[in-house]
Amino acid sequence: MRHEAWAAEHITNALRRQSLLVVSVVVLLLAGALSIAVGTALGLANFTDVAYPDSANLLRIGEFVRSGHIYPDIDRPPYQVTVYGPLTYVLLAIPYRLAQAAGIAPQVVVRLGIVGALCLCVLLIFLISRRLYSSCPIAWLCALFAVSALPIAEWTTQIRGDFLALGFSLLSVYLFLLANGRPRTIGAAVCAGIALLVKQTFWAAPIAIVSWLIYRRRYEEVLFWAIGFACIVVGGYAIAWWREPLMLKHIAAVRHPIFEYRQASFILWNALSQPVVPFAAIGGLLVLWKSVPERLLFFIYCVVAWLVAILTIPQVGGNINYFWEPLLASAVLAGPVLHDLQRKANRTPIVVTAILFVLLLRAFFPILLRDLGYLKQCYTKVSDYQERKTKWECFVSAVSGRRLLSTIPAVTVHSITPEIPDPFVNSTLELRDQWNSGPVVAQMDAGVFDLIVIDKGGADKVDYYRGVRYWSDGMWGALKRKYRLACVFEDMEVWLPRRGSGEIPASLSAIGCLPVARQVDSGSAVGSQAQ
Repeated sequence: MRHEAWAAEHITNALRRQSLLVVSVVVLLLAGALSIAVGTALGLANFTDVAYPDSANLLRIGEFVRSGHIYPDIDRPPYQVTVYGPLTYVLLAIPYRLAQAAGIAPQVVVRLGIVGALCLCVLLIFLISRRLYSSCPIAWLCALFAVSALPIAEWTTQIRGDFLALGFSLLSVYLFLLANGRPRTIGAAVCAGIALLVKQTFWAAPIAIVSWLIYRRRYEEVLFWAIGFACIVVGGYAIAWWREPLMLKHIAAVRHPIFEYRQASFILWNALSQPVVPFAAIGGLLVLWKSVPERLLFFIYCVVAWLVAILTIPQVGGNINYFWEPLLASAVLAGPVLHDLQRKANRTPIVVTAILFVLLLRAFFPILLRDLGYLKQCYTKVSDYQERKTKWECFVSAVSGRRLLSTIPAVTVHSITPEIPDPFVNSTLELRDQWNSGPVVAQMDAGVFDLIVIDKGGADKVDYYRGVRYWSDGMWGALKRKYRLACVFEDMEVWLPRRGSGEIPASLSAIGCLPVARQVDSGSAVGSQAQ
């Protein structure tokens, strides 16, 4: 009886240790997944842009649907450069057209398309993991790791091409892993080429596949696969150039990026601090140790994805979205590590288990706090959602139908003739002498804009993002010379021509756009600067 009691107690303690270690990690991953689910729901219901510059991208998609052209003349209004690959706009035009046919706001349906692309990415992570490890539990853990990164929560509904390209990149790797004949190999090459036609930074899959084939000394397949991939990329851009003569002008405008390293290091650290990274690092070492060919291929893909993201993030337009591919790819390496931890916990000495638990708690507790903080912010947004929506709709109604200029894309698109809907891109182009804001400055000096709307305090900011200021110095100078700060609405300033009557339009007064004088009385810094 004593022996049986001792055995039962030993098993119970092992299960407790196993549960303590694994469940703590799973709870952290579930918190991240919950944050992404809540962020996605809020993004789908958002009445304005989820983030900058959604409206500008939606405007370009809409112009493509109406005119059939992806690359307009950047020297004429709206002065917009096409920054993504041509297939981004072709693919997102599908939900846009469906929305028009159904009488639904295109913004909502296009966002659903982006969410669908993310869901496809997670499904492919599951399928790739099941293919590599022949285990559904491991595949589920990998999928959970894939949706654990908190930064994704604010990007799942942004109108961009990242998740579309990532879906094709992962599909390319999955088809190659399944390949037992040339048709599937061709399919992998086609998908890798399509990813580059959607967004130009998705080189990880073709580099990894070609590198792995060379490592395996399958030189005939290297040639065959590389030719197929090149035909898709070159052929796709050649067709786009044939239909769009201005495509080369857009490519030339963005070919010399501006670099900034301080903020890039913070973005990199944010990516490295996600819970999937330490597990993926251990998983990568295990892949190298066991040297299973298919797993080695995916390890190469993951490493190349990280290298591509690190090398491209210094250009000033980069953000955390450049790390979606390495983070999701890392999930495939992380899942088996957590699964092995679950199996081996009962054979680990109690002291080692306790130390490991403390280390995990120390490393991941700040991440859990960030998840909870984000959920709290989401609750705040939900609680005052209707009030914010009503105010925004009133503001849009008050300014629509006028000649507008704004640093805010969601406002710009309501102008009679939208101009510079993505001022950040135009500013970077002007810094490289690829675009000239002179015509817009002349219009501002002539007072042709009825209203100019900028971010609160924007006229006195040195920069907006990564050292780049929205608008040129000439535009800010014209704003201060020819316009005056009339009123403030929420976090926006409304400037009116100096030559006018001096009265705030009744439509703006009616919605509570507070005059500057009233802002001064309440001690606002904006009002003080205006005086």
